[in-house]
Amino acid sequence: MASQIQSAQKWKFDVFLNFRLQDLDNSFVADLHKRLKDTGINAFKPDVKSESGEQISTEILDAIEESRIAITIFSRDYASSRQCLEELTKIMECVDNKGQEFFFVFYKVEPSDDLRPTGTFEADLKGSDLEKVQRWKDALRKAADMAGLKDYFSGAELSHW
Repeated sequence: MASQIQSAQKWKFDVFLNFRLQDLDNSFVADLHKRLKDTGINAFKPDVKSESGEQISTEILDAIEESRIAITIFSRDYASSRQCLEELTKIMECVDNKGQEFFFVFYKVEPSDDLRPTGTFEADLKGSDLEKVQRWKDALRKAADMAGLKDYFSGAELSHW
């Protein structure tokens, strides 16, 4: 069914890049984006000046929906960013409903590292909308499963959220 969806879908972008800028070297995403463009791949890289807002822009939501492939760059504090989690949730919806393909990169972390939210963000989650937090957990579990990390974000690991 996913292949039927893909063949019928008209994509505006080949790739959507999902990342937490504060965790990356300044040039990593810029270089990746440039190399994709240089090889003829139409990639959308969000202009992320600040990740402090809870709402992601309509432009980013539309770009996710209009991308054939999403690449998530998992980094040390990726799961401590509301924006990253909102984008990942939308990506997982598109994987399920639009046949979008999902790929991932581990940036300066190992798959065995603990990538759960930490610090003040973890404390802030306790006061957050429980339904939204559950969607984030579900998206992280699905992404981890697709990345071959079965049970990485299992109920036990995320129960303290």
